[in-house]
Amino acid sequence: MKYTYQKTAKLVGNIEQGMLWLLNREDDWIHDQYGESYIYYGCIHASKEPFHPLSTSITGYFQDHDSKKWIKVKGGVAEFTPGEIEKSWFGQIEEQFHVNFKTGIYKYYKKANILI
Repeated sequence: MKYTYQKTAKLVGNIEQGMLWLLNREDDWIHDQYGESYIYYGCIHASKEPFHPLSTSITGYFQDHDSKKWIKVKGGVAEFTPGEIEKSWFGQIEEQFHVNFKTGIYKYYKKANILI
C-alpha cells in the first residue's frame, strides 16, 4: 500500500476534555455516549513522515474545511484548553513555521606578530 502525506479525516472530542482525536472520515464517533462533542471535518497534513492511509496516529497539521483554520496534531491528538478551543486554532499555517538561516563560514584568526 502506498504511503501518503495527507488525507481527509475528522477531529472529534468531548467539549470538557481538552483533546480532539483524529479519526478516519468514514469512522463513527459515538457522541451520544459522550455528551456534547466537537466534530471537525477536514484534511490532515503530515509534517515530516508519510503515513498509512488508514492510520490515525499522525503528527502534523489539521485544516478544518469550514473555517479553513489549522490546529497542531501530535500522535493523532490535538490538545486545547477546555472552554478556550478557539485559541488553539490559527489562521495561517505559516504562523507555525520558524526558519533559521545560518549563512557563510566564520573563521577567527589570531593576530600574528611578524618579525622582520
